[in-house]
Amino acid sequence: MSDHSAFWETPISIDLDTGERLVLRSPQDALYALVSDWPVNGGAHQQRAIDFCRAWLAGRMPAETVRQAFILAALEAGVAINDDDGAGSSVGNPLV
Repeated sequence: MSDHSAFWETPISIDLDTGERLVLRSPQDALYALVSDWPVNGGAHQQRAIDFCRAWLAGRMPAETVRQAFILAALEAGVAINDDDGAGSSVGNPLV
């Protein structure tokens, strides 16, 4: 089910509290951000997104499903994101 070289159709840019912007192009990028750079640990959506990333690595989860789980984790943590999938959504601090 999973192609480990696959990228998301539309990358997600996130703005960290440090002012750094990360561009995530795959579930593997998302997993790294969730475990290394995430500002809030222990959220239910964060853990679910981590589990989905790991399921993708094992070939049990579609990449786009992982992408949606990551977006929910960002909402939960208040991480500013730029999701250019046509929905025009922007999450996080509107003053950033």
